[in-house]
Order: sequence, then structure tokens, then C-alpha cells
Amino acid sequence: PPELAGSTSTAFSASCMSTEGCRREKWHLLRQLLSIRPSTSHRGSCIENIFWEVAATVQGDYHTIKPGLFVSAISNSLGCQRQPEIRNCLTRLYHCLSITTGQLDLRELLCSLHALENTRHVYENPSRLLFSFFKLYAAPGGSAVRSDVVRIISIAAVTRAEISRMLMVTHHLPRFVKLSRFQSFLAVHPNIIDAFRLQLWNQLPDSSKLGYLQSREDASARWFCQYAHEINVKSATTFRDLSSLRCSFGAWCKFHQGVTRIQLQQRTVSLRKCKTSILWWHSYTTQQRISHARRHIAAVLGERAIMRRVFRTKWHRYSCSKGRLRQISDNFESHSAEIAHGAFILRHTMISTFRRKAMIRWLSWIANVMKWEKAGLLMHRYLRRRIFKQWIAHFRAVRGFRVGEEESINKQIWLASVIKQAEKANMFVMQAAENTRLTAIADKKQKAASVKMNLLAWNQRRRQAERAADDRIKLATQQDMRAKRIAKEKEDRAAAFKAAWEALENSYIKEHQRATLSWLDSSSSKSHVSKAFKRIKREFYQPPTPRSINREAQLKSLTSIVLIKMESVLFQKGIVMGHLIQQYAESSCGFLSHDEFRSLVRDLPIDLSPEQIRVVVGTLDADNDGYLGVEELENALHQVHKYNGVSASPWRMYIDPAQDVMCYHNLATSELVFEHRMHDAKLMEITKSNFIAETELEAINHIRRERAIAWTRVKEDYASVVMTRMYRSFRSRREQGRLMWKIQARRQKRNAARHAIVATKLQCWWRVVSARLLFIAKVRHHVEVIPNLVERKLYYYNHNTGECTWTPPRHGSNVLHAPQDYIVVNENNRVYFVKWSMSPNEAHLRMWNKPSGYRRCTKCLQNIALLECVDVPGFFCFRCFRASFDDYDFARGTKQQRRGSPVSC
Repeated sequence: PPELAGSTSTAFSASCMSTEGCRREKWHLLRQLLSIRPSTSHRGSCIENIFWEVAATVQGDYHTIKPGLFVSAISNSLGCQRQPEIRNCLTRLYHCLSITTGQLDLRELLCSLHALENTRHVYENPSRLLFSFFKLYAAPGGSAVRSDVVRIISIAAVTRAEISRMLMVTHHLPRFVKLSRFQSFLAVHPNIIDAFRLQLWNQLPDSSKLGYLQSREDASARWFCQYAHEINVKSATTFRDLSSLRCSFGAWCKFHQGVTRIQLQQRTVSLRKCKTSILWWHSYTTQQRISHARRHIAAVLGERAIMRRVFRTKWHRYSCSKGRLRQISDNFESHSAEIAHGAFILRHTMISTFRRKAMIRWLSWIANVMKWEKAGLLMHRYLRRRIFKQWIAHFRAVRGFRVGEEESINKQIWLASVIKQAEKANMFVMQAAENTRLTAIADKKQKAASVKMNLLAWNQRRRQAERAADDRIKLATQQDMRAKRIAKEKEDRAAAFKAAWEALENSYIKEHQRATLSWLDSSSSKSHVSKAFKRIKREFYQPPTPRSINREAQLKSLTSIVLIKMESVLFQKGIVMGHLIQQYAESSCGFLSHDEFRSLVRDLPIDLSPEQIRVVVGTLDADNDGYLGVEELENALHQVHKYNGVSASPWRMYIDPAQDVMCYHNLATSELVFEHRMHDAKLMEITKSNFIAETELEAINHIRRERAIAWTRVKEDYASVVMTRMYRSFRSRREQGRLMWKIQARRQKRNAARHAIVATKLQCWWRVVSARLLFIAKVRHHVEVIPNLVERKLYYYNHNTGECTWTPPRHGSNVLHAPQDYIVVNENNRVYFVKWSMSPNEAHLRMWNKPSGYRRCTKCLQNIALLECVDVPGFFCFRCFRASFDDYDFARGTKQQRRGSPVSC
């Protein structure tokens, strides 16, 4: 029913008006949610799909989703389980979406996200978004409730005015709206689409809007470049055609001159050329008779080409050598009839073409002349009609103005009589008002005194707060400087410690390397080296067996090859991969995401395709939780050390993926030795390199353990110094607090004296300001500026003292009221109006009727009104205004006056 629909719309409007802040916060949170989505797009999850899955878990009732389920679903889809600020933002978003109706509507959230992601549709085709939103809100029957339609078109509305404007337009829709009815409604009200587009555009992120506008500018620039290119191509083509025609004509002229010269020199050659030309002309005329239709099409499409190519060349040549052709025709009489017939057909064709073109041009000229004559007649009639309408409008305006002026004069006379009758009745009311005014003035003075005291108290508190704020600022500045100094000291201390230990670490590692090399050169290492050599040789040449299937899989694994390269690159940079994994274990996260592992592989000089990286990540992520744990990385690294070679050694063993052959790869020199090229000398070199790498790794681990212990001692020493300094600071603050009361007592005495001086200055300043305001009000109320028509000067008349002078007052001359443009002059019992002028070159203008636009004084009904009181109706001349009001009212501010301006007609 209409009553129920009206109440529903009213309730929805009230709820929307009460949640204006929540709507603004909702769009702000949605923009934040949209900004973090691209960073987690690799997880293959979609927020919309997560919403529908959550709705399916609650049996399709998406209004009963709890805040915890909502927040956990979105945070899991975005991979933000460990970020409390994201969860807080999602909780606020849930409350903003459910504060209007008390329940969460996922359709509104989906529509908002869809609008934020489709900037192009918002700007170019907002109706498409409206129809998609309608289909989302529509029931299985294809119709939507009117309240849902209102939510759709006001989804981006924020202020009360926008929501109420939408409700005023949609109140006449039926309770259930179908898509066709909704489309016709939008066609009738295009302003709804414009408002919808503007509201959504205001809610879009600035980056999306700037990107879309940049893409539009790029598209327009590309179109303009393409258009300019097409114009240039056309110009170039035209220029090329003209150039080719010019070159062809010049070549033809040279050719004709050469032919003439050759004909004069060698008659035999010229006769042979003429014979060839006649034979060609015979074949051409035969083809023209056989295919007349094809020749007609060729004549229409290639008129200019035929005229220049056939007529100018062959016909001109034939006409120039007509005498010679007569001699030749005697020898070829059998062909003369055909040649004459061809010439006749060509002349007939040219004459017919020229006549048809001339007739077409004449007909077009006649049609244009007739159109111009008809247009001239229509324009003449239109101008006559327009001038006549303007004259009628002007006549009606003048008549209306005169009638209005007479009515205004009658109304002013009636108003003056009413005012005289009302003055007597208002005398008693004015006396009562005067008593009330005096009482109000006394109350006002009392309130002003209390306000002044409160102001003084608040000023004192403000000064105290300012001093406290200054002290806090100084303290904060000192703390900031102290923090910066401490941070600088920490950085310097850490840098010095790092430089010293790096030098010590390098010397320690080099010393162990030299010791290992000397040991390898000695005879005591032969047994150890031979055992290691035999073990490496046996492992390298060991054939695949069913028992060694795990070893073969590890040697062929792409993950092992990637980890080998990563460990080698990190070791060359001075980083042990085991230490790096332990750092991740000791940090707050303790795991690596897929994106972090991808960025780590890309930062290292390892050339892998995205598909290979995906395979490696899938192999390392054993539990498929989306993260690479420390245990998973340690297990993978342990398998690499077990089957692929010694850690920190440049030589690593694996099966080459390209050739499926066992090989040893030196990652430092990129040397690759396959199984069929391996020899004992190379294996011995690999064995010694492994001994050196093991020694270097042990030295690095030992020196870095010692470095960590030393760094812990340095931090403990610094902490003891800081604790001692803090204790001394505590004792100094406690001693300062004991002496603070003396300073406060002295400060109170000094403030009391300062307050007394300030109070005296405030009293003096207030008296000066009050006296100045009263003086200005009296000067404006009693001194009138009057123009002298004879002397062409302004003189000043003081109504209070009766003085008249040519010089303005010393103070307050800039606040006097300038005289009106027209003044009333009474001469020989006749009243007329004069527009005065102070320039001697300009005469005074006199008129018997009141100038249009200027009001008469409502009291004397004679002079032109100059002033009006804002609080009292009516317009007054200077004398009537002075007699009707008191200057004290304007000085105290109880009343306000202003100059009456003419009314524009």
C-alpha cells in the first residue's frame, strides 16, 4: 500500500541521514581493502567467491553472518591473519555495513567493490553498473523490492541531501520493480544516472581516477597521432600523384620533341612508329566496340586518366602528323574506315561528356540560386516577426512599469496614513518597551561583568596551559634530540664493532685456509684425502638401483639445483644459508611466503622462469599451507648437503636436466664436467676443494659465534651505563621537586602584579573603544551631507548644533552618508527632482516625475529615501530617520542601519 511504502521510505531516509559518518568511513575502508588486494593476488582467491562460500555455510542466509566469521574469511583470503590493523579495519567495515539495518548485506559490499574496480564503467557507462546491481538484488522472478532499488541508486550517496534527493524521485515506483520498469525509469530520469556517476566518481581512489584519465588521454593522443598520420599520408599521396603527373607530362614533352627530331632526321623510323601507332589504335577501337559497357565504366572511373593519357598523347600526336598520316593511309586503305570510325566515336564521347557536365553544373547553380532566394524571404519574415515581438514586449514592459509606479505611490500614501494611526497606538507599547530595555541593559551589564571575569580566568588558564605546552614541547624536543643522539651512538658503536670483527673474521678465515692448504700439501693428509677421494668417486659413478631411488630423485630435482645455486651465491656474498634460515626462525614470523621466496630468487642472479619458480615453491611447501616454514627449508637443505655435495664448496653434483647425465658443476667458475669426461685428477681437485670449503665453513661458524658473544657483552656494558645515568637523573628530578614550591610562590606574586596592570589597560581600552563607537554613531546620525547646486560643492550641516560648514569633520568623515543621486527642490510651489553633478562641465538634470527605481520616504512622502533600519520596516530620508531613531541604539548595536539602494527596473 502507499501508506506502507511511504513509511518504509521515511524510515530508510532517517536511517541514512543518521549514518552519514559511517557511510564515509565505509568507503574509506573499502578503498583500503582494495589497495591491499593486488599484493595477495597470487593466492588465487577472490573476495567475492569467499563471500558466497561464507553465505553457503550459513545456509544461504547472508544476513546472519557474524563479525568474527566475516573478518576471518576476508583476512584468510587476503593472507593477513597476523596483521591486527587489517582485522580492526575489517571489523569497522562490518559495523559500517550493518549499522543502517542492523544486519550485514553482502550484496551492498559486492556492489561497492565492483564499482571501485570498474573505473571505466563508472565514467563511461554507469547504467551498466546499475543494471548489474539490479540483477544481483533481484529475486528469482526477475523483480526487486523498491527499497533495494533505492539502495542501488544511492549506494555511493553520503550526505543527507543526496539521499533525500534520491528518495524524492523514487517514491512513485511500485513495491516490486522489474528490470524493464527500472530501465524505463532511468530513461525518464537521466539525472539519477548523472548523480549516481558523480557520487561513485567521488568515492573512487585517486590512483584509479588518475590512471583512467591518463589512459583516456593516451588513447586520445594515439587517435590524434593516427589521424595526423592519415592526413600526412593523404597529403603525401596527393603530392606524389601531382609530382608523377608533372614528371609524366615533362617526359612526354621531351619524348615528343625527340620524336619530332627523329622524324625530321630519319623518315624510315618515323614511318615505322606511325605504323605501330595505327595498329595499336585499330586494336583499341576494336576493343571499344566489343565491350561498350566496360569502356563506359572506364570512362566514368578514369576520366582524367583517359583524357591525359589517351587524348593528350595519341590524339595530339595524330593531329600533329595529320599530313603524314594521309600519305600512310594510301598504303593502308583497308584500315582507314576503322580509324575514322574510332575518331568519330571518341569525338562523340567527349562532346557528350562535356555537355552532360555543363548541364549538371547549370542545374546545381539554378537550385542554389532558388534556395538563396527562399532563404532570404524566410529571413526577412523572421526579422520582421522578431522586431514586432520585441516592440510588443517593450510596450508591455513600459506600461507595466508605469502601472507599478502608480500603485507604489498609492501604497506609500496609504502606508503613511497607517503609520500615523499606528504611532498613537504604539506610544504605550514604546513606554513598556523602554522599561523592558532598561531592565535588559542592566542584566546585560551584569552578564558582561561575569563574562569579563570568566574571560580573565580563562586567559589565566590559557597562559598556564601555554607555558605547560611550551615546557612539554621543550621536553619533547630534548627527548627527541636525546633519542637521536642515542641512536647515532648505537649506530656508530655497531659500525665500529662490525668493522673490527669483519677484519678479524677475514684474517681468521684466511689463516685457516692457509693452514688447510699446508696440511693438504703435507704427507699426513694423504690417507684422509684418499678416503674422501674414493668415497666421492664411488658416489659419482654409482649406477641407479631400486635402493637408491631417493638419491636419484634428489639429484634430478630442480629444487636441489636452485638451492645449490642460492647457497653458492649467498656464500660468495659472505652469507651462510643455514645462518639465514636461523635468522628467519628467530624473527617474529618464522616462515617465508611464496612472494618473499620469489623475490629472494629474483634478487639473486639465478635465471628461472615463473613456471620453474612455481614448481620449486610447490616442492618446498610440503604441507601446502602457502608458506615455507623453517623446518621445511632445513630439511631441503639437509637433503642437498647429503646427496649434492659439501656445504660451501663450489663443486656440486647433480644430474643435468638437459642431457640427463651425472655432472659436477663449479658454481664459482661455471665449469661443468659430465660423467663421460670426468677423470681422477678432476676428482682429486674436487676432493681438496671440499676439504678447503669445510674448513672455511667451520671457521666462519666459530668466528661468528664468538662475534655474537662479544656483541652481547657490548650491549650489556652499554645497558649498565644507561641504568647508572637513569638513576642519577631520578635523583636530580627528586631534588628539583623539593625546590619547585619557592619558584611557584614567586611566580604567583609576579602574575598578580601583571594581572592588575593588564586589567587597568583593558578598562582603558574598553572606554576608548566605547567612546569612539559612540562618537562615530553620533556623527553619522547628526551630520548630513548636502550638495549645493550653485557652488557645485558639498557642505556639512550639523542638526544637533545647527552649524553649517564647507569642510568635513576632523574625525569620522569617512563614515558619513553620501547624498542620494537625486534631490527634491521646491521652486514656486512646484516640486521637481534634480540629478546633481559636481563637475562644471556637466549640467544638472531636472525632471518633474520621480526617477524610476528610487523610493520615497515612507514618513514625509516627499523626499527620496536615503536610509533604512534593518529591524524596522520602511525607508526614510535623513531628517525623518534622525527624528525616528536614537543614536544610542546604533552605538550599542541594538539596531542596525544601511543605505537604501535604487531598485533596478
